[in-house]
Amino acid sequence: MKNSLREELVNHSAKKLFDIVIDIESYPEYIPWCKKMVINERKKNEIYADMYVQYKFILAQKFGSYVKFDVNKLMIETRYIEGPLKDLKTNWIFEEINNKKSKIIFDVNFEFKNYLHQKLAETFYPLIENKMINSFKERADDLLD
Repeated sequence: MKNSLREELVNHSAKKLFDIVIDIESYPEYIPWCKKMVINERKKNEIYADMYVQYKFILAQKFGSYVKFDVNKLMIETRYIEGPLKDLKTNWIFEEINNKKSKIIFDVNFEFKNYLHQKLAETFYPLIENKMINSFKERADDLLD
């Protein structure tokens, strides 16, 4: 299983950044490989959703997930339900430094069912992670500046 832990300082409030990340319906607007989000069920602090991901010449694939979040603690946990992976877990923590600066802690663990796909993903994961984190940061800059 591949693990990555990343910390980023961002010039926006933790609560506003949390709000952007938990707004999963908007992902297709700014995350390049996210083609569609389907919310299957929403409860007070939980979301069951399907993200349809499409890379350049590969057919879109569905990634079903269970998202649990805590607005007071500014935490988001995602657990994988179905799709091409064997397992996927992500954790977001948003820490307020001051009202205009925050630290985001992003922890991800993933494993593909297919060994070749796993090795390819591990090779390209730093690029994918950078693109994803930068997409969130650019979204925050666009919405909050």
